[in-house]
Amino acid sequence: MSFSPEWLALREPFDHAARSTELAQRFAAALPSEPHLVELGGGTGSGIRWLAPQLQSPHRWTLVDHDPELLACVPAELAATHAHDLRQLPSLDLDVQAVSCQALLDLVDVGFLIELADWLAQRQLPLLAALTVDGRVDWLPADPADAEVGAAFRIHQLTDRGFGASPGTRAAAITADLLTVRGYAVQTASADWQIPSTATDMLVAMIDGTAHAAAEIHPHPEVVEAWRQRRLEVARRGQLSLMVGHTDLLALPR
Repeated sequence: MSFSPEWLALREPFDHAARSTELAQRFAAALPSEPHLVELGGGTGSGIRWLAPQLQSPHRWTLVDHDPELLACVPAELAATHAHDLRQLPSLDLDVQAVSCQALLDLVDVGFLIELADWLAQRQLPLLAALTVDGRVDWLPADPADAEVGAAFRIHQLTDRGFGASPGTRAAAITADLLTVRGYAVQTASADWQIPSTATDMLVAMIDGTAHAAAEIHPHPEVVEAWRQRRLEVARRGQLSLMVGHTDLLALPR
């Protein structure tokens, strides 16, 4: 699965505002001097743009993604790029001292999460995995169909997005357990999107994206479309806001 550069640019300010500075600082403190870090599924580099200033000391990045269009958007001064299909993670041979990712864990399958945990543990690498959706969504004001549209959307998050059946909102908890049993110390923190009524473009994108996914699952797509139209009307009046729950995860080898 891949995303357009336009969508990644639209969400970037909300990603950056949501991320846990505390976990990033603990990640930075665990790094050796002048580390080489890899960002998995890095897209256009949003995760590095946020995390690099938190590290302060000299370091360098390699950004790994499978999409050449996204890799072409990464400035050379930000990171080296490496085209690789993460479904073949065990064959990713990079000499790095730490790993980060952003908005990745809920898109893959449990098999990938196991491979990731093994790949990290074999190399004793720290991981900072940001912005994994955790299922909490709060539309204000409420709509009578929020619950059933939200339920259909959460079911859609369990479908195959290119790796196999996704763990969806359980991804962060599963990753935490996989790394804990491999001897890692794991911490999590809430990293929630707060989308205000003034962010009309982002709200419209969230409404349309939610409705598109939910309509594939809901037995009565016309219910979803009616919800979408009501939500769009409220958003365009500047009266809608949205919280989307995410979890940041830090895992350090003991």
